[in-house]
Amino acid sequence: MAITAERRGPRRGFPRHRRTGVSNNRVFSLVRLEKSVPALDVCLAKKNGKSAFSRQVSRNDQKTSPTRTPCNIYVGENFSVSIQQYFNFVKLMGDNSMGGLIHNNFYPHKKLKEMTLSIAAIRLATVPNAGGNSVVSEVLSFELFQRCFNAKLLKTEMEVDYFPMGGSITDYVCDLFGHKVGVSVTRAMKYHGEFTEEDAHRLLTKKLSGVVQSTKNSMEKWEKQILHVWTTSKDTANTLSRVFHNLESDVTSNTVVMITVSTNAKYIFRNS
Repeated sequence: MAITAERRGPRRGFPRHRRTGVSNNRVFSLVRLEKSVPALDVCLAKKNGKSAFSRQVSRNDQKTSPTRTPCNIYVGENFSVSIQQYFNFVKLMGDNSMGGLIHNNFYPHKKLKEMTLSIAAIRLATVPNAGGNSVVSEVLSFELFQRCFNAKLLKTEMEVDYFPMGGSITDYVCDLFGHKVGVSVTRAMKYHGEFTEEDAHRLLTKKLSGVVQSTKNSMEKWEKQILHVWTTSKDTANTLSRVFHNLESDVTSNTVVMITVSTNAKYIFRNS
């Protein structure tokens, strides 16, 4: 069984990855189990560890329990992430003609100020940006992609050139699975009342249209974009999913929408 582990490197205490038995650049290795293990239980059990692994539910298990789906799990020092449809995500990122929807769950193990972030994430947090109050969500967005998928930061928000200027812009550009992609980050939340399908349609239409525009005007020539949506609950994530599948193709384009549910990280949803 291939295991990915983190260990402290010489760079001022920032963690780096050490792989044993892994010949590619992915953080995940696949382990087949006959029975599924709830992601949260695994995350809590491995909370103090520094290993990363994944598992897949057997076909027989999926037939008898339709609610159980293949799930890859990253367990780290700062947080853990359970990812549905990992291989579908890899496929979507490698096909410029395809867009789609991916769900995952984010389980923090530390308060934000206690997390040991990667150098690239610290760079995102400290360099000038185009304004807005969602720096934390953008920083943790990259940290998730870096820890789970070995993403490499290429450019920050203000380093990307556009022509013509004045339209929508992306939050950062990274190398993911060997592909140059733009990432736009948003938060799906409602301070008062229920997050409705109308709210979801308004958010997705605005953000996905902005993604299409920024791709058209960008001088970076990335292959595609990811719209990374942070949510506070599974209900909100399901609402977004229903609305996404009913959007027009000219709005969704080839964008990959990743919805991350985090029920215990309020700092992501605060304005900062």
